[in-house]
Amino acid sequence: MRALALAIGTLAMVAGVQAATQVHYVMGTYLRVTVDDDVPVHALDACFADARALDRTFSRYDAGSELTRLNGAGGGLAGPVMRSGLAHALELKRTTDGAFDVSVGALTRLWHRPSRPGADEIAAARATVGAVALTPDGVRLGRGTELDFDGFAKGLAVDACVAHLRAAGVRRALVSFGESSIYALGAPRGASAWTLDVRGPDPETVVARLRLRDEAASVSAVYGGEGKRSRDAVGHIVDPGSGRPLAEDVVGIVVAPSAASAEALSKAVLVWGPRGLARVERLRDARAARLTRAGVVAGAEMRRAQALVAFDHPRPLAVVEAALR
Repeated sequence: MRALALAIGTLAMVAGVQAATQVHYVMGTYLRVTVDDDVPVHALDACFADARALDRTFSRYDAGSELTRLNGAGGGLAGPVMRSGLAHALELKRTTDGAFDVSVGALTRLWHRPSRPGADEIAAARATVGAVALTPDGVRLGRGTELDFDGFAKGLAVDACVAHLRAAGVRRALVSFGESSIYALGAPRGASAWTLDVRGPDPETVVARLRLRDEAASVSAVYGGEGKRSRDAVGHIVDPGSGRPLAEDVVGIVVAPSAASAEALSKAVLVWGPRGLARVERLRDARAARLTRAGVVAGAEMRRAQALVAFDHPRPLAVVEAALR
């Protein structure tokens, strides 16, 4: 799967603390697990095995994945992992009034192609959104409807990894998938929280610091909007309502109890625009913030928790990374 635009920078570790880190390439990006606990190395194996299994289920880019089969056939028999993931996604669709919707696959595929789609094509793809249902043993899709779990599957993998770590007795760990789907388990020794530097709409600068403990965070970003800078930016986050990719340079951050929920809500906060902060913070014990070229705007709950601290001036990413080496 394609990674979200990178928006969270490097881990700020407490000086003198040594933590074991493993990094594996999966779902088209890097899954990084840092454990600050005395546990055997094989305790991390289940995290990476689950991520690869989820990729085989939800990848749009693997011709042999379960998702590719279902999209091509208009539905059919589905395994328990697919049904569980889709049930979770449909619940979050209802929670966000459709701002997050995994049935936008026809739209995202349209915007990923080299040529710009016409109005009739956009309308036709839009008409396929929402035609999805779970059956007792599978999935039913409407004519032309395609599922797209990009991003959301990373949240599912992070949540599964955290469950494995807890079962292995890990109390202090940071799971970061593609630098955009994160869970902070406990806090590193000598610190009250895991701290991460956050990039702004200019991905070469750091604009804030995020503190997490026993909670997840998702970062969704639009760099360049509708073709303003590069073809890669187009189609990254599509508004299910308009059928068009978001066009503003903006980063959305949501802190929530689970990584999968945070993934859905961070997309909703961008689709909803500036008013999305208050809407998201009324849901699921979530906290939210938007980072634009005008500055960092945190929701009331994010400010109350003091989880996100904006810097007075953007800091070059290269300088921040060098200081952490």
